[in-house]
Amino acid sequence: MFNPIQIASKNSRPRKGATRRSAPAPKRKTPWWLWLLVPAILGLFIYGLMQLNKVTPPANSLPVEKKKEQPKPEPKKAKVVPVEKKDTFEFYQILQDSEVDTSHVDAYQSTPRGEQDFYYMLQAASFRSAEDADRMRAKLILSGLVETSIRKTIGKNGAPWYRVVLGPYESRSKMNRTEDKLVSMDISSYSYRVDKEEQTP
Repeated sequence: MFNPIQIASKNSRPRKGATRRSAPAPKRKTPWWLWLLVPAILGLFIYGLMQLNKVTPPANSLPVEKKKEQPKPEPKKAKVVPVEKKDTFEFYQILQDSEVDTSHVDAYQSTPRGEQDFYYMLQAASFRSAEDADRMRAKLILSGLVETSIRKTIGKNGAPWYRVVLGPYESRSKMNRTEDKLVSMDISSYSYRVDKEEQTP
């Protein structure tokens, strides 16, 4: 069929400056399988979250420390002070009423101590030469120790020794007083005993 409008439109040229209208883009259709895939992925995600909630933590994992609750202070109880009972002693009365018979007990007699058969001696020093021993003896006499003497003894190798000795003392207390005086003079002495029979006046 002859259509003059179509022929005119075909032969006509577009004018300058005019824009040609483009045909609207056809609407894209969503594939049918995409409607099935998205809900399936969503369902799997929700199912996985539910399964994770059911899983218990392993035993070796560190437990979360809970804050210890501080115990509440207990109210102070009033101290009950017991009343002390006064003891009653009856032995005073028993002693007054009782009598002790001492007629069969012999009186105590102290036994006299036997006479001491030795003297205490102190050796202040020992020298190889008699002159050194004399100087030491003179020093002791000047300090008030008049009971000083020199005794000559022979050593193991046969050489003589001159010992400066003090004494004799009948009691240990007298010897201790002399020993204290020697210590104050920076003289270290040692004590020994001699029998009275061996001691010559």
